[in-house]
Amino acid sequence: MATSNTDLLLGTVIGQLEEIGKRLDRQDASRGELHQKVNAVVLRMTHMETDVSSLKNKIEGIEKITGAAKELSLKAQGAGWLGTKLIALGGWVLGAAVMLYQFWGWLSSMFNRAG
Repeated sequence: MATSNTDLLLGTVIGQLEEIGKRLDRQDASRGELHQKVNAVVLRMTHMETDVSSLKNKIEGIEKITGAAKELSLKAQGAGWLGTKLIALGGWVLGAAVMLYQFWGWLSSMFNRAG
């Protein structure tokens, strides 16, 4: 009878050890999956850091261009009054030239008829 108790206890211990072994195998698999997920997150973060760095460089370039455009805009606003007056003067000069040319054409046609 002592042998049967020992066999029973030994069978119970072996069964529990086998169960512990199965749990350890599942935990190993779970840790492996966790490592894969962490590696995927690290890879995504690396790509995001690269994209953010690239975006930062592009924004710095745009800021330089925007600053230059603002400066030119301010210069144009400063020259706006003079530019407006020069354009108006140019329009008057062009209008006068056209009228003088038409007058000259009319005057020359008058002399051609008389001759």
